[in-house]
Parts: sequence; C-alpha cells; structure tokens
Amino acid sequence: MAIFNKINQHSGVVVGIVAVGLVLFLVGGEVFGPNSYFRNRSKNVGEIAGKSISAEDFQKKVDETEADYVLRTGRSIGESERPSIIEQAWNAKIFDIAYAKQFEKLGLTVTNDELYDMVQGEHIHPTVIQLFSNPQTQQFDKAFLKEFFNKFKERDPRDQQLWYSIERGIKEERLRTKYLNLFRKSVYVTSEEAKRDYNSQNTKAEAKYLYVPFYAVADSLVKVTDDMLSDYLNKHKNEFKVEAGRSFDYVTFSIKPSSEDSAAFKQELAEVKKEFATSQNDTLFIQTNSDNPVPPSFKTFGELPEELKNIANNVVIDSIYGPFITAGKVQLYKINDIKSDSVSYAKASHILFDTRNKSAAEKDSLKKKANDVLNQIKSGADFAQMARMYGSDGTASRGGDLGWFSQGQMVKPFSDAVFQASSAGLLPKLTETEFGYHIIKVTGPKNNKKYLVALVEKDIVASEATKDAAFRKADEFANSIKDTADFNARVKADTLQKFTATNIRKSDRYVNNLSNARQIVRWAFNDADLEEVSSVFSLDDQYVVAILTGEREEGIASVNDVKDELTAKVRNEEKARLITEKLSKLSGSFEKIAAEFGPGATSGAAPDVTLSSNSIAAIGYDPVAVGKLFGLQKGAKTGPFKGEYGVINLELVSLTPAPEIADYSKYKNDLINQRIGRVDYSVDEAIRKNSDIVDNRVKFF
Repeated sequence: MAIFNKINQHSGVVVGIVAVGLVLFLVGGEVFGPNSYFRNRSKNVGEIAGKSISAEDFQKKVDETEADYVLRTGRSIGESERPSIIEQAWNAKIFDIAYAKQFEKLGLTVTNDELYDMVQGEHIHPTVIQLFSNPQTQQFDKAFLKEFFNKFKERDPRDQQLWYSIERGIKEERLRTKYLNLFRKSVYVTSEEAKRDYNSQNTKAEAKYLYVPFYAVADSLVKVTDDMLSDYLNKHKNEFKVEAGRSFDYVTFSIKPSSEDSAAFKQELAEVKKEFATSQNDTLFIQTNSDNPVPPSFKTFGELPEELKNIANNVVIDSIYGPFITAGKVQLYKINDIKSDSVSYAKASHILFDTRNKSAAEKDSLKKKANDVLNQIKSGADFAQMARMYGSDGTASRGGDLGWFSQGQMVKPFSDAVFQASSAGLLPKLTETEFGYHIIKVTGPKNNKKYLVALVEKDIVASEATKDAAFRKADEFANSIKDTADFNARVKADTLQKFTATNIRKSDRYVNNLSNARQIVRWAFNDADLEEVSSVFSLDDQYVVAILTGEREEGIASVNDVKDELTAKVRNEEKARLITEKLSKLSGSFEKIAAEFGPGATSGAAPDVTLSSNSIAAIGYDPVAVGKLFGLQKGAKTGPFKGEYGVINLELVSLTPAPEIADYSKYKNDLINQRIGRVDYSVDEAIRKNSDIVDNRVKFF
C-alpha cells in the first residue's frame, strides 16, 4: 500500500471496505434476494437510449462508485456525499450507454498500445505523472513507475483494484476526448465572420435617448386579469417549460434535549469529576471521556471560556471546575499549570457622557451631570440601572458592560484607568477620553496569566424518552388529519408553524431548510395523492409531517405555477402601452418630452455604443435597443418601443466605423476559442436530449 499513500492515507480503508462488505452481507438479502424490494418492483430506475436500467443494475453501479470513492479517498461515504455518488453513477450509466453508442458508430476505440503509451510509454497521462512523482522534488519518477509494475502481482489487492479503476478512468477519458475532438476540429470561422466581429466591437454609435422605465407607472394603475395571463402564456409557451414538481405543506416537531436531558449529562460529568482530578494521563482520559477530544493546551486569558474568565483570578492548579453548560454542551475544565503572559486582560462597565461635537458650555454641563451620577452610585444607586438611564453608547442597554478586553484595546486614558486599578470596584473619579466623560466600574481585575487547560466535554443530545415524546406528538398530529382544512385547523389550534414547499423537483434532496429530505421527495412523487397526509418522517433533529397540496407535471407550466412571473411580464406590457400612448401625444425634443411626461422620464446622450456590448449607458442591458439603433440612418429615430426595463426612443446622432486593419486573425482566433469552449457542453446536451433519457431514480433513491 505504500505506493498509493502519497495520494491518500489508507488508514481506515480496510475498515471502510470491511464495513461496506458487512453492510452488503447484512442487507443483501433484503436488497437483492428473491423477495427483495427491487425484485418485487416492476418499474425500472429509468431508460437511456432505449435501454431500460433496472434498479438492481443501477444499485451495482452505485456500489462500484462508492467502492471507488473509498479506495481513492481512504474513507467511507458520508450522508452529505451520497447524493453526489448517486449522480456520478447515473452519469456513468449515460456514458456507458449513450456515449458508447456514438463511439461504436464511429469506430472509436482505445487500443492496448495507446493505453500502454499513456501509462508507461512516451505520452504519460497527467494522472499517472501526479501519482508517480517524487514527493520531495515533485518531478515525475519513471523508475518509481517501473518498480510498481514490476512487482504489480505482489501488490496489495486494494492497490491493484485502485489501479484498475484509475486505468479505466484514463481509457474512458481518452475515448471521450477523441470523440469531442472530432467536433472541436470541425469548428471554423471565416475571415468575413472575423471582420464582422471586429466591426461589432469597434464601430461606435452616438445616440440621443428618451427613456421611461416601467416603474414610472405605479402598479396600482395597471389591471392584470386572469385572461390576460392565460393569453400571454399561450403566446410564449416555450418560455415556460417546467419539470415535474410537487407542492406540500409541512410542520416540524423538534427533537431538542429537555432540561432533564441537560441535567442528566451534567450529572454524568459530575460523576467523572473525581476521576478527572486524579488522572495521571489527561490526554488519555480526554480521549476516553470527551465527545470532542482535544489535547490539553495553554490558553491566554482571552481564549478562556467565559465561565473560567470570571473565576480565573482565583483558580488553583490541579483543580477541576464545572460542570458548566454552554451552547448545548456540558464541560469540565482542569487547570494543570499557570504561567505569566505578556498580555493583560480586564473586564469593566462604563457610563459614557458623549461630548463629541459639543460646545464648551455643553461639555461643562455634561461633566457636572456625570459627577452627579457618579456620586449617586457612590451613595448606593445601581450602576447598571444608571447606565441604562444615562449611557450614550451601545453598551447602555446591557448596563454598560464592555466585557473582557486586552490592555491597549481601548483608548489610552480609559485603558490606563482600568489596568491601573488594583482590584474590582467603582473608580472614584471620572475618566476623560476623546469620546467624553466615563464613569468606570472594574468588574474583573487585570489578569496577565495563561493557563494549561484540559477539557472534558459532552454534547447534550436528546434522550430516547425525549425523542419518543416528540414522535408521539408528531404521530398523533398525522393521524388526526384527513385533508388540508384539518391540517390548517390543527396547525392553528396547536400553534405550530406551517411551512410550504412549492414545486419540489424529482432530483431535489433539500426541501427549504430541511437537509437530507430525500424521503419526503420520494413520498411526494411516488406514494402521495392530493391532500394525503404523510406518516412521520425522521430528519436529523426533527420529525416532519407533510400534506400534498399540488402536483405539476412536466411540460408547459400552468398560470398558477408561474403566476407571479406572468403577472410581472403582463404588467410591464400594459405599462409599456400606457407609456407609449402618453408619449404619442407629446412632441418636440427628447428633453422637452421627458420634462412634459413627468417623474421617471429621462433623456440624454449615449456615446460609444457598440453592437457587441448589447447595452446603452443610462438604459442598461438591452440587445433589441442596440440592434434598433444600429439599424437607423443618421438623424433618424426609432420611435417609442418596449425595451427590457422600460419604453425607449432612440436617435442616431453619428456612426463612426471601425478603423480598417490588415489582419483579423486575433478576432478569428477569439471566435474559434469561444466556439470550442462551448463544444463539450453542447455535445453532452445533444447526446442526452437525443437519448430520450427517462429518469425515475426518485422511486428508489
């Protein structure tokens, strides 16, 4: 295994492969046996280029992809990576079937001689070069490569399996490259095309414009009816093609640890407190007892958790502090050593009387007020309450608390006052800074120590009793619902929050903020009828109950599916009509018309407009407007027309042709590179489209 350790560390690979094997052994009968889920399902995962893909066949491809992943990375598959593995397996199937048909038609192959040349010959593949490079020099080591193959039969079987996977990938990549190169080599740009491209970039038009954006007409002045929406949709069907989708409402039942759960974890750590105190090997103790093991380390005062900061001046070496509960965790801290640090920290509160931008008289008045408040505090008034009443900065709402800060972090007069204090308490005099007068209370005396801290930490998680209680609540809710009216009424009665998922697609794995929600998507597409309530789904730290509210089939969207988008487009058309009607009644220069039209209308000059830019200064992106401008004769006007964002009228002031040049090769090469850059995507799209791919993975994965 040493050969591949330079790519990834194989610690854990054996465990990963054994684990995969064990899982397949345990569930193999359920998945692939005579009474398995797959054998009893009549439907396939899908179809590619006329070939049906059975669920069993696709599962094998997924397993191969997973095994390859484990070998290449040295770790097992996580849930977050599984969707990617399934997608890779599906794309591999498309390659194996759809692309393979194209290769076969054209007689494309990769011979053994070619493969040898890419692996051990004169044209080594980049993957092989990377794999067999010297770790120190980063240079390809051919002797290293030869040694590997000379002893290949003696290699660890996992090394052999990984190599076969790499070799297969090299061969597939070469086949794909050969195929795509046929298209890349067919790309051609004529000299006339290059010249036209040069002219479109360098011929410059100067225009005058009149522009009235759609927002110049209030939405309230435009009435949009359902008939108008339907008519627009019928005329623009190709703009509103949609995938199949499902819509549903759902509620969640959080599985949060209860106060009893927190108390139980706190008690658990309290019970190991004595053992921790007498531990002779804290690192080993932490590894055994902490959910998030971190070796003991020195921490500056600023790095200490708040619980320790507040008692840091009184902690004792070899003492245990806690258990504390913070942010869903319970913690024990052991102080193994204390040393001096170069940085001091302190904690203070203040009441600021802000004198910035104040006159001398106003400053005197504020100083008197500050001294009066200081005397009240000295006489027993509550500092925090007085800070809320008189403080003039953001700390007032929290009683003036500044928290812990390092020496020099605050402005010098303030920092000096705090760090010169020998103990906690109210400072007897006002402190003046560039911000004003401060009443200061030191709440944590300066500390210039660093601490060797050992931490034992437990994550507070919900107990089985807490999970059962949440499940019972979710299950009772699900069983009490018959239809949408029931669902909404129960949500209101139980003061639950209802969420709506709209037009979720077959391929989706997230539902709004719900991750790993694939089981809900499968339910919505495979098992649910309209107004049917789901059983309880278990997702991470919550249970979910859903009700199917809508079904959208693949094809042209309905008005309701795209109503907001349709409404915006129809509204803009109506606004364009109203604006055009108003403009038709006005005459004179663009400046005069804009002034008479009223708010929103603008006019001006737009220099240096080029055909390739597709935009006009002050108007923005509008290819149609640019095209109309370049179609004008000098001095001619377009007349008002609907643009991307409003109604436009253009006048061509001048047109400066691009200077003649002798060589258009740069523009020719640029166009060739642009077109070559689109080849891979275009070919893949064409193959997929012409392969009539039917994707029913949602039924199984």
